[in-house]
Amino acid sequence: QVYGDQEMHSVVRTHCMDYILKNRDFYCAYITEDFNKYVSRKRHDFVHGNHLEIQALSEMYHRSIEVYCYQLKPINIFHGVQKSDYEPIRLSYQRASHYNSITNPFNPSVGVGLGLPSYILPNEADRRQLNDAVRQSEELLIEQTMMEDKLKATDWEATNEVIEEQVARESYLQWCKENEKRKKHQQAATSSATVTSASGNRSGTNSPRSSP
Repeated sequence: QVYGDQEMHSVVRTHCMDYILKNRDFYCAYITEDFNKYVSRKRHDFVHGNHLEIQALSEMYHRSIEVYCYQLKPINIFHGVQKSDYEPIRLSYQRASHYNSITNPFNPSVGVGLGLPSYILPNEADRRQLNDAVRQSEELLIEQTMMEDKLKATDWEATNEVIEEQVARESYLQWCKENEKRKKHQQAATSSATVTSASGNRSGTNSPRSSP
């Protein structure tokens, strides 16, 4: 449940006894025989551990250890100095002499408590993967929104340019029409003035027959 390999048993045993030796002042109060002989004896394979070693392992890996014996509720729970949210180590106590490992195939805990710098809990990995997916989705949505806004702005600018060109063209045509009207009006006024002047000149001229 720690290394995922029963061949690592000797490593766990060595670390456990080193931990007990390092914390001699605490554990010696629970050992009735000579402390050094006890540690030396427990270092050998095929020497069974007991509640003392279980307590040490709980403290080492910062994981509670639940001991079961033919029932669904644990008969004993060992805690480290500080409680953690790590998956507990579960053991079955059989025939009052032997401990077996109980693993949960749906929630593996290999590597938990080893202090690996890059280790991620299985549930935490799922949460991180979900958070990454949400973050990527949000970033994609933001990019799409920005792109749509940019396209809208581009379309608006293009439409505005077309409108401005159309207004300028219509204004120019209107100016041309008005200018043409002014020219025609001026021409008509000039023609009318010329005709009026010519008529005046003819009415003011004496006929030779009426001369005295």
